[in-house]
Amino acid sequence: MGRRLVDERIYRLLWSRLALQFDAGVATALLEGRLEVSFGAGGRVRQVWKDGEPYLTLRPSDGYASLSIRAAEVVRSSTRPPRYRVIVARGASIVGSVFASQVVGGDSGLRPGEEALVVDEDDNLIGVGRVRVPLAFIKGLDRGEIVRLR
Repeated sequence: MGRRLVDERIYRLLWSRLALQFDAGVATALLEGRLEVSFGAGGRVRQVWKDGEPYLTLRPSDGYASLSIRAAEVVRSSTRPPRYRVIVARGASIVGSVFASQVVGGDSGLRPGEEALVVDEDDNLIGVGRVRVPLAFIKGLDRGEIVRLR
C-alpha cells in the first residue's frame, strides 16, 4: 500500500495518540502542515510523512510514536524545558547513547520506553531516543545507559 494524505479520521487517530503520549499542544504542533501516512501489513498507520520525508513512526508494540529529528525539533520548540528532555553537559561527546555521567538534568517524569529529546544546557537539540532508566534513579550514578539514540 502506498502513501495517502491524512484525512479527518486519521488526523483524529493520530492526534489522540500523540496527545496521550505527549500533550494536546504538542499533538497539535506535530500535526500541522501537509501530512501523508503509509500503512503496515495489518492495515494500521505505520509511518507519517511530512514534505516527502519520514516524520513519525508508530511502534506496533504500543502505538506510540518514534520521533524523527524534525519532529523532535517541533516538540522542543512547543514545550518549555525540561519537559520531555534529557539535558547533557556542554561539550559532551554523544555517540549512540547517553550515559549517566553525561546527564546534568531533565524531565524526572520520563519513564523507560518513552521518547526523550536529548539537549545540551542551552536547549540545543542533539538527538532523540528512548529512555532506558528513569532520570529520578540516576542521581549518584556515574555509569549506565540512560537514553539510546536513533
